[in-house]
Amino acid sequence: MPDKRLVIQIELLKRFLTWNGSHWTSFIIIIVVGGLAAISASLIPLIAGQLFTQILPGGNRQLLQSLPLILVVLLLVIVIASWSGYYVIHRLLDGLILDIRVEIFKKLLILPPACSDLPANTISLYFFKSIEKLYRNAISLGICLYRDSLIVVGLFSIMIWLNPDISFLILTVLAAALLIRQIFYANTYQRSMLDQEQHEVSRVISKTLRHSRVIFLDKGYKQEVERIRNMFRQLQLTLLRQIYQTGLLELLASIFLAGILTGILYYFLQQLVLSQLTVEDAVAFFTAGLMLVFPLKRLSHINLLLQQCNEALHVIFSLLDQNSEMVVENTLAVRVERAKGKLRLESVSYKDYQEKSWLPYFNLEIAPGKKIALINHDVRINKLFADLVCGFEQPSTGRILLDDKDISRISHAELCGNIAWITPDEDLLTDTIAANIAYGSLRCSKEIAITTAAHASQAMEFICKLPHGLQTKLKRCNDVLSDDQRQRILIARALLKDPGIIILDESIACFDTDNPFLMRALCVLLSNRTVLILSARPAILDLADQLLDLGNLDALSMISQTSVR
Repeated sequence: MPDKRLVIQIELLKRFLTWNGSHWTSFIIIIVVGGLAAISASLIPLIAGQLFTQILPGGNRQLLQSLPLILVVLLLVIVIASWSGYYVIHRLLDGLILDIRVEIFKKLLILPPACSDLPANTISLYFFKSIEKLYRNAISLGICLYRDSLIVVGLFSIMIWLNPDISFLILTVLAAALLIRQIFYANTYQRSMLDQEQHEVSRVISKTLRHSRVIFLDKGYKQEVERIRNMFRQLQLTLLRQIYQTGLLELLASIFLAGILTGILYYFLQQLVLSQLTVEDAVAFFTAGLMLVFPLKRLSHINLLLQQCNEALHVIFSLLDQNSEMVVENTLAVRVERAKGKLRLESVSYKDYQEKSWLPYFNLEIAPGKKIALINHDVRINKLFADLVCGFEQPSTGRILLDDKDISRISHAELCGNIAWITPDEDLLTDTIAANIAYGSLRCSKEIAITTAAHASQAMEFICKLPHGLQTKLKRCNDVLSDDQRQRILIARALLKDPGIIILDESIACFDTDNPFLMRALCVLLSNRTVLILSARPAILDLADQLLDLGNLDALSMISQTSVR
């Protein structure tokens, strides 16, 4: 019976290779170029034997002039065929890896309550360590299967055809040749630079996931996916260049080594006086043996390569196979116009012992236009309350009503349209300022609406000074703008959305409250809207009408701000 682990490894690899449909065209091309390289490699020992025979006294000088040219042509065919195989494999894997990275990001993005606080090292495990481990081992495995295995079959066929009795001498030479395995290490400096870039992308992904509630509410899903996709593509191009360099060096080193050892053997064979083989057959044998060194070395690692690919695929698919629907759309949902912002929580409680989060049984009503600051010392509890209002989490008991309509019966698209979640450290897209304001579901907004929102948020104060105004394209990591300017663009985004409910989240980062333009923008945004403030800073709490201690909901501890101080 076949090894169960081997069967599982092959099944996982098959699933990966058929991830985005079959790729028979690529596989056929890989097999054809591998066969061409194997045939050319198998002919080289025979040509080498003839070449050495013709060098000896009495050889055919006209044939001696033709054989080196034939040998060079065969070597060029091997180089071209091998490089073509490299290229097809890299392009195939590059597309598969890019699709899988994007799918992982999508999977994490649609589960904000569960996945929004993943540390950067966990992000790096999913997006880089496992993927790169899979990438490198899958490439090596592909080379073993499409080229090395065929070359070994061809060379051994030649050896058996010539004389099987001398094969043990070739095996001795092969054992010695394995000592060169240490010369193909990647450049340390390039590797460290790639690690730094991966860490930076992991940081950006971690930050984006922390803002996944904002992205989900604003329908910025596609734009964020495209931004991360572009970052992945740049990283993969860097990695691809390194792999190309390493592969080419290994290929050239193999040919160089074969040539050097063939020359040594030629000198040795000239000293032979007695031999059971002709000079031609002896040279052919030794040449074939030397050419077996690298293919046999790589083929000896096939089991290890399968294990490494299996470990990486297990991490990847264990995440992708999770059932991950943050919100199930209600097909019988009721429609709601722009919400006034009245919230009523009836007999609500929440318990999640695994995450150690819970809210006791309570009733609560928030009038339209009220600004409520959540002041519980546990940030998770405050954020849980906001998640319940947004529909990201469902209460264990009771129901939540928006303008006297149960939010579980409201279309989630319309519920999202009536809520804006603002966090001060959210990154902007590498796009124009206008596109950053018209974000997500608002990306088709008219220019006059975008301009009006920019004026209301005090963002036009600096936008009009930029080279192209609203059409100025931002660079990576928001290099062009200061923190308060970036935050005003986020406020303009919320004003363009014109929601009935605002969630002002300072759980992780803070607004630049020292900037008067920003404070005026916040006052405009919060005016005549129901606001939930997640902050402990006095400058932001000053904006609230009332404070709510979620740790004392039994008494409905809604008290005036002045009596707290």
